[in-house]
Amino acid sequence: MINLVKQAKTPMAFINVKDLGFAVQKTDESGIFEYDEPLQTKGLRTIGIESGGELVSAYADGIIIESAKSDGESTVNLGMHSFPEEVREEIFNEKPDENGVYSEKAGKQNPYVAMWFKHERKDGSYKLIGLTKVMFNDPSMEGSTKEASIEFGEETAEGTSLHRQADEVRKVTADSKHEDFSEDKFFQALLGKSLNGDDGNDGGSGE
Repeated sequence: MINLVKQAKTPMAFINVKDLGFAVQKTDESGIFEYDEPLQTKGLRTIGIESGGELVSAYADGIIIESAKSDGESTVNLGMHSFPEEVREEIFNEKPDENGVYSEKAGKQNPYVAMWFKHERKDGSYKLIGLTKVMFNDPSMEGSTKEASIEFGEETAEGTSLHRQADEVRKVTADSKHEDFSEDKFFQALLGKSLNGDDGNDGGSGE
């Protein structure tokens, strides 16, 4: 008997997250999106992305006759060794004065940003994951006094991930195992340009 069932390949587990990056959104309107220059940072310890929406079912004659997934808010949780000053200025709008003093004022708003990172496997292959429009709360910090054993502090931030208005895209992914994989194509889909600033044929419009 011929087995016609297609067998999925056994996947390799992801073991590391790295190369976290951000870009502040400048424009997001019908058919047009634009971001400031990308900013990459090190120190990513943990990241969690919870997909938005829920399954909604329709009932008739006492049974479920149809189900659909709603589009809801998606949440992002970042755990960093520490957020660098440049990142704090970009995504938390914490800009110190000429004396290096930052004073948070009432009504401060954080910008929308695109963000991305690499999910790396043991063999060196990786998956790029990007979110097009995220707003983060200001970070919280945990630490402890010096004791017999050293415990390093951690800063965490929670954000809400939305669909970009320009093209209704929320998440962009690409896997280096794909035969036609291209980081430039990934970043053109996410930012409208590659990391080196080349707009390709998109012109930053996402069209």
